[in-house]
This record gives sequence, C-alpha cells and structure tokens, in this order.
Amino acid sequence: MTASRDELIHLIEGLPDDQVEVVLADVRRLTTAKPMGDWPPRFFGIGASMDGRTDNARRADEILAEGFGARRS
Repeated sequence: MTASRDELIHLIEGLPDDQVEVVLADVRRLTTAKPMGDWPPRFFGIGASMDGRTDNARRADEILAEGFGARRS
C-alpha cells in the first residue's frame, strides 16, 4: 500500500458516523465508470458527402432537414 492510501484509510476510520454517507457518496461518484458515448459523435457526419458534393455551407438547411449527423448506409 502507498502512503497516500494508508493515510486515506486512517482518515476514513476516524470519521464521525454522520459524515460516512457524505464521504461514501463522493467515493462512489469518483469510482463509477463514466458511460462512453458513440464514436464518432453525430456531428462528425457533416464531412464530405457520399456523392462528392462539397457545398455543405450552401446546403445547410437541406442537410439539417435530412437529419444532420445521422449514420449513412
């Protein structure tokens, strides 16, 4: 065990009972895995179109109407 872990255990053992739940909630928050999102994010879909068009700026309304960022087949 590292010195920091030993100190943490010592401090936790010395906590008053009314503080245990508060500290436990923080520890759970820090140790809970964060859900990973889909990769690539939906906004990556704005790149070059499948038909080779490069006028995305002029077609912004059309692109949004088609479902901006939707996965293409």
